Amino acid sequence: MNTVPLNLLSLSACCVDFYPQLGKSYMGGNSLNVASMWKKLAPDAHVSVITSLGNDTNGKMIVDFFNSKGIDTSHVYSNDGITANNQLRVDEEGERFGIEGTWQGGLLETFLLSETDWKWVAKQDIVAVPANNINFRKMIEKKHAKQLLSVDYLDIENHLPMEETVEKTDIAFITARPHLLDQYKALAFRKNKLVVVTLGALGSYAFYGGETFHQPAITVPKVVDTTGCGDAYQAAFALTYLKTNTVQQAMYQGALAASQILQAWGGVGNIE
Repeated sequence: MNTVPLNLLSLSACCVDFYPQLGKSYMGGNSLNVASMWKKLAPDAHVSVITSLGNDTNGKMIVDFFNSKGIDTSHVYSNDGITANNQLRVDEEGERFGIEGTWQGGLLETFLLSETDWKWVAKQDIVAVPANNINFRKMIEKKHAKQLLSVDYLDIENHLPMEETVEKTDIAFITARPHLLDQYKALAFRKNKLVVVTLGALGSYAFYGGETFHQPAITVPKVVDTTGCGDAYQAAFALTYLKTNTVQQAMYQGALAASQILQAWGGVGNIE
């Protein structure tokens, strides 16, 4: 029996991360990482990205990567300017840290979707977006009932407006600390929304419908670089949840995807 391929869209952060300790650059950013994992897990899905890149070496590297993976670039815009870029360092345990003062948002900082872009968004089965994106507020206004909206509220230290916007989401992800779990449980139950809290090596917790779920992190031989593992988790979780409507299964697939990424350098790790 033939089925219609899923339409999966990530919006809109794509960047290049430079690692001074290696003298190498790797592609990354929430949207690039999510789209890449989707394409790996669901090769038959129609995966696309909406973003803005510069006409520079970094931008060309990202477009070439998307094309090589079969990710739709019809809404990837290349213009005069700088592709978002960053510098990272990784400690002996593989934990990733941004190097203060190195982030350059470039064209991404002011990139607003056009009406043509929003028409494309309306066709998607899943839309993944970080809550710090300039288009986030409009995205939660335009979301329709048949669409699964996956929102990354990043790390607790980013102080993004989760309390006031979570009711517009279908899945809300945040990286937090164990002592805050009760706070997120209360929020999820009060708003009747699926909230997923990731805790790195301590695994993840999900709160939904009055139930609490836990998924331990999957042990790997060596953690090389944690960059992008949260994005991989979110991509696999959202895709699995859409297909199965089962939180625990989605959490396991998320943990499995994250474990693959953290065993290699860069945001897309072993996907490359």
